[in-house]
Amino acid sequence: LDDKQKWRKLLDKKIEELNKSSNFGSQNKVVLGKIQHILDQINADDNARIIRGHLNIAYWSKDAKELDKITSKIKTEFKELDIIPYYPRGEERKNYILNSYCCFSSNFSNNDLYVTDLKHALCLFINNTNYKSDATGIIFNDREHNIPVLKDVWDERKKRIKARNFAIFAPTGEGKSFLANNILRQYFESGVRLVIIDLGGSYTKFAKLYPEKYTVLRYESGKNLGINPFYISNANDLTPERLEDLSVFLFELFASDLKVTKAQSVSVKKILRHYYDSTSENHSLDGFYSFIERNQKDLLDTLKIHPDYFNVTSFLHVMSEYVGDGLYSFLFEVSEDQTYKIEDKRLIVFELDEVKDNKEILSVMLKLIKSAIQSTIWKNRAEKGIILFDEFAKQLKFDNVLESVEFYYQAIRKQNGAIGIILQSINQLPNNSTSASILENTQVIYSLNNEKGYDELVKRLNLSSHDLNQLKSIKNNLSGPRKYTEMFIKIGRESNIFRLEVPKEVYAAYLTDGKENEEIMKLYEEHQDMEKAIIQYTSKT
Repeated sequence: LDDKQKWRKLLDKKIEELNKSSNFGSQNKVVLGKIQHILDQINADDNARIIRGHLNIAYWSKDAKELDKITSKIKTEFKELDIIPYYPRGEERKNYILNSYCCFSSNFSNNDLYVTDLKHALCLFINNTNYKSDATGIIFNDREHNIPVLKDVWDERKKRIKARNFAIFAPTGEGKSFLANNILRQYFESGVRLVIIDLGGSYTKFAKLYPEKYTVLRYESGKNLGINPFYISNANDLTPERLEDLSVFLFELFASDLKVTKAQSVSVKKILRHYYDSTSENHSLDGFYSFIERNQKDLLDTLKIHPDYFNVTSFLHVMSEYVGDGLYSFLFEVSEDQTYKIEDKRLIVFELDEVKDNKEILSVMLKLIKSAIQSTIWKNRAEKGIILFDEFAKQLKFDNVLESVEFYYQAIRKQNGAIGIILQSINQLPNNSTSASILENTQVIYSLNNEKGYDELVKRLNLSSHDLNQLKSIKNNLSGPRKYTEMFIKIGRESNIFRLEVPKEVYAAYLTDGKENEEIMKLYEEHQDMEKAIIQYTSKT
């Protein structure tokens, strides 16, 4: 490790000499340009260190022809790197080998050493460690030897990350859902509860691998999900938290674009309590609406609420769309709440692919799902849980939907959980404060190969130049006997490239579309056993 100033002076001197002789040949001009570039880099980077280094390659073979082949291959590789290799012979060769041993490197003369920046020298440094596994986590593979590596992307003690929320970025066909299936399956099998809000139908097959533990709630046009946020089994269910959740739900429905004041919130909670005290059974949005309509003349006086804090006429007008013969009344036409069906399930999939182009229904669905999650899954704050939004871009086309999703991010802070989003490109997230808040609370990043580049990803996530170099190095192999994809994973400040290579049975389980997937689903219809269908399919291929 040499003195930077010494080399800077030498380079300055070299530049001065070349400047004088640059008119005597084009080669001098080229060399001058290269040295000037190196000096500019050294001057610009405070952390730059000039070093003298040595690299040699020892190779051998019993066959002289084979030896020539290796020599030729090494020369070709070096030429591509713009390095001219030197081939020592006889006594000189012996000295090179002996001086390469630890503590003998000082015997190398200046002629045997190259001079460069430390960062460049480390690219030729071969004494690097293997990938380091964490004590627990998700299994990936290292990219050198395909050895399994455990990565702790949950970080129980929050040493590396403060928020466990994650995002997966990749264009169509690069394996977003495949990667998500791999992460979710391992989380699920380690005891984490999963809620998947799916607009693409990518998780049905995965769910069917666990017949007793999953439930799929599918939205069909003109029908409801069977969720009644007003349902209580007994008076003890009406806790302050439950009233708080219900008041937030109502405000989101009838005043989604307004900032709710404390006075308004208190007013709605008072009316809700009065409704539950006056009505002993069959609680629903329709019932709550009828109760306010019947008592509208004296309701505010009875509860000592100033008309400024609750506008009865406005409430009845806006909410009429969701009750009686209103346009979206079918969403709430349910007397008994069906959420008990999800209470004891550890894998819950809400399939909303039929709803994706209607912003009103999608927004209401997300609010209903949130209400179901709050009343069942989030009761136990000690239990680990993940909420995944697949095909997230389809949910982001509308402002009020993005705000509904942001609420999940705020609520998850109080839980032992994480939220995952899947996007084709970071550009699908609008450039606004809500998106910025979501990205700020996302500290685990997965990116798969993207041929269009990673500039926007680097910009929006403040990735380093090292991160960008890693992203650019991603290479997939989908044609060889051992197929794999590579991905960039960043956990807090730590980043690396990992591979995902799985056995053929797992590959079949993670497929989400295409001919192979259709064949497996046909076999499932025949056997009604997903594991059996996968084994039968893979035994034929």
